Amino acid sequence: MARTTTSWLALLLLFGAATALTRVRRQDDGGEADDQSIDELCDQRPPDEYFRLSTDGDCRDVVRCDQAGENGITRLASVRCPNGLAFDIERQTCDWRTNVKNCDRVEKPRKVLPILKTDEPVCPEGKLSCGNGECIEKELFCNDKPDCKDESDENACTVETDPNRAPDCDPTQCVLPDCFCSADGTRIPGSIEPNQVPQMITLTFNGAVNVDNIDLYEDIFNGQRNNPNGCQIRGTFFVSHKYTNYSAVQDLHRRGHEIGVFSLTHKDDPNYWTQGSYDDWLAEMAGARLIIERFANITDGSIIG
Repeated sequence: MARTTTSWLALLLLFGAATALTRVRRQDDGGEADDQSIDELCDQRPPDEYFRLSTDGDCRDVVRCDQAGENGITRLASVRCPNGLAFDIERQTCDWRTNVKNCDRVEKPRKVLPILKTDEPVCPEGKLSCGNGECIEKELFCNDKPDCKDESDENACTVETDPNRAPDCDPTQCVLPDCFCSADGTRIPGSIEPNQVPQMITLTFNGAVNVDNIDLYEDIFNGQRNNPNGCQIRGTFFVSHKYTNYSAVQDLHRRGHEIGVFSLTHKDDPNYWTQGSYDDWLAEMAGARLIIERFANITDGSIIG
């Protein structure tokens, strides 16, 4: 039975403790190892980028730079993929070991960044500098189309670095109940303490349900993980038709999990979906619902999409 790779693998990262070491042994892509400080490793590296310290081992371990340590000290937060999976450096997610082809690389290629902050202006007004010194219109940055010759105008587009980002919210103008803003993302409405704010986590899975993943679902929903109210956790499964074991889907529904449709064909071609007609979508979604209802014997009308 063919295996299906699904987006839920990204949810299965097992977070380890963040290390407080000041220097680490780092191996480069050429196999040479040297000692580097954490500040050197994290210099100009995005905080959400995972990388390896070594290509030795089973390709499961990666780290990222965490600047939320005590006293603002940068530390390395470690992550380990579950057994049977490996970390894909390019896609920044765990996947089946056979699907990961870059275990010999320690990091993603470093992209050329534009020159946005200088002591003196280097470009005429209304223009910004590419990484190679070329000046282009400010509006061309972060528009999903490379305009610099080195393509650096599309490499600094986070909410902190995008030169065309929206202005920071002004809390003197944005007032509850009509408006609320937090410039640094840490303010909570009503000044509630963080440890008193409820956290809501949803577990969703898409694709076929079969022998390739049912054991994993058994491990996750093993009856030992409960919500604060004492109820066991549940998940939502968006089921595709191909390769699905419908008796397993029936059992998931019987145990209280939510079942939705993912499609009949699970086609990867985006044009199929963007250019699909109403009848195409009706056949894919309503057809999938009818099949699940019949073959998984789910008759309560709970499958909605």
